[in-house]
Amino acid sequence: MAASLAERDSPVIPQPPPGSWGMPEDRDNYIVQMRRRYSPAGMLNADGSINQDFFKPRRVVLVADRAKWGDAEREGLFKGLEVHGVGKWREINRDYLKGQWDDQQVRIRAARLLGSQSLVRYMGWKGSKAKVDAEYAKNKAIGEATGCWKAGQLVEDDHGSVRKYFEAQQATSGEH
Repeated sequence: MAASLAERDSPVIPQPPPGSWGMPEDRDNYIVQMRRRYSPAGMLNADGSINQDFFKPRRVVLVADRAKWGDAEREGLFKGLEVHGVGKWREINRDYLKGQWDDQQVRIRAARLLGSQSLVRYMGWKGSKAKVDAEYAKNKAIGEATGCWKAGQLVEDDHGSVRKYFEAQQATSGEH
């Protein structure tokens, strides 16, 4: 019978005989042997115990203070949604937010304003602050009715509750 690749390339670590796991020295010996075989360099002390310093960060990285969204940025985003619409994050950022945010940050903030994690149904939608606030209230009502209102946003669940809600609304209103 041919030896497996692992058997050919590495020494065999004897396993304790069945029933001897109750003997601490056999079990501990086996654990130390396994650690020595599979642990990266520097992770173990000479006796086979784990070197806790291995897991400590080697250097501390300080992150610069990030800019925060204030009233001016919020109003700029409202204006950008009114002029450019949902999905035009780069244009909104350039024209109303002084280019200080990336597209993803603007999208996330817009989703929070609209109260909907998914913006798919809003792509291209434009609206004033009053319309954005109305959408937020509508999404909150839907989320509370379906149990899908999480952290201030309408979030789809695994059962498709939000999708089913919209399908039921379309069926009763006759929209296609």
